[in-house]
Amino acid sequence: MFSLQKPVVDIAIVCSDFEKSLDFYHNLLGLEIVQEVEIPATCASGAQLAPREFRQVRLRAGETLIKLMEIESPPEQGSTQFRAGVRWLTFIIDDVPGTKAALEAKGVEFLSDPVAAPDARYIVCATDPDGLLLEFVQID
Repeated sequence: MFSLQKPVVDIAIVCSDFEKSLDFYHNLLGLEIVQEVEIPATCASGAQLAPREFRQVRLRAGETLIKLMEIESPPEQGSTQFRAGVRWLTFIIDDVPGTKAALEAKGVEFLSDPVAAPDARYIVCATDPDGLLLEFVQID
């Protein structure tokens, strides 16, 4: 096993419409922009991150960074249907019903009303502009 220098794992999202995704995560969800980075082609292709240079905007969600990727000629939006690969991001929050109401007032569309789970008081899901599921969970 390797040793982590940071206690959480960050996630990068390739955006089919960068401005729409940035607006969603920053303005609608309220995540703070903490850094913008230009990744040069030598790094992007050298590390096999992407076929060419790209811009990355990093937003803070607790100790996690959600890194949105802006690249020339982005790939098309993936299927929003159940599929292999990364399926959702989970946000553990204090008040699912209140958060849902506040985000709906900003235009975020949810897939259902909050439901109970075996290990959580409430769970409710929305999707980002590319169809990535966002799970909001209230433990107690």
